[in-house]
Amino acid sequence: MSSVKKIFSDQSLWPMDPEEYYKTLTSRNHHFISPETQTKLRQVKVFVAGCGSTGGACIEPLARIGVENFILADNGEYELTNLNRQHAFKENIGDNKAQFHAECLKNINPNINVKFYREGVSLENIDSSVEWADLIIDAIDVTSASGIAMKLTLHEHAHTARKPVLTALDIGFRQWGRSYDYRNMGLEVLNGTYERARSAQHPLKVLLSIVPLSAVPNHSLKLVEDLLTKNNISASQLGCASDLLSAIIVPVVIQFVEQGTLVTGWNIDLVKLAKTRGERWREFVAGFSSRRKIRKLLAATP
Repeated sequence: MSSVKKIFSDQSLWPMDPEEYYKTLTSRNHHFISPETQTKLRQVKVFVAGCGSTGGACIEPLARIGVENFILADNGEYELTNLNRQHAFKENIGDNKAQFHAECLKNINPNINVKFYREGVSLENIDSSVEWADLIIDAIDVTSASGIAMKLTLHEHAHTARKPVLTALDIGFRQWGRSYDYRNMGLEVLNGTYERARSAQHPLKVLLSIVPLSAVPNHSLKLVEDLLTKNNISASQLGCASDLLSAIIVPVVIQFVEQGTLVTGWNIDLVKLAKTRGERWREFVAGFSSRRKIRKLLAATP
């Protein structure tokens, strides 16, 4: 047995009592997270619908700040192409994503309560999962007709149950996200974009019914155009953008349990951090013609 494996298999190195384990696990949080907030983090129930680059980016950091209650759902299995951005390894290729993350959670905190659905979000588990959750993370993939249908169904059920939903998307070097706080009685499903999304057939048109085209950075406009005009092309994604969500989700959930409120959203472009104001302005202007072309393509796409 290697020294590393021996360390991780030697249970004498960590407290066996659940209370003592949790206290030790979260002891380095205390200057930044109050005891009251830590208790709320321990109690909050999070339903992660989709465990790929978006959902998967949220699970581990939430466990590390002390969240102990999860439902995970994903019917996908790891492929080699996932490893540029998702925190799995070559030996996990072929493994179910929800089960993989459930096992990771137990390796962080063996006392975590986690249920996982290898079949993904389904009509059989959606009601109980939504009712159970305090917060839902919508990370359902929309590259298939079934995924599109289930994303819309998830928001319908969350709206009916008055449960808040966070959703996010990594687009090139940009991390975009927004909240749908369905506790607000006046908020429509998907903030009024539901019917437009439901009537669209092309997966990208569905996505851009929900995510505004303005959220797509200039460096990703060619990708959008190619996805609309070419067959058999996959969407390119980068790990740095999904990793950024791992950082964002922590203060977002802390605010949720502390104050009961959700941030409206975020839109952070890592490329812009290295550019001057003048360079950003020139890029903004240069994107007008590309966006105009994409709007025409979307109008002609079913």
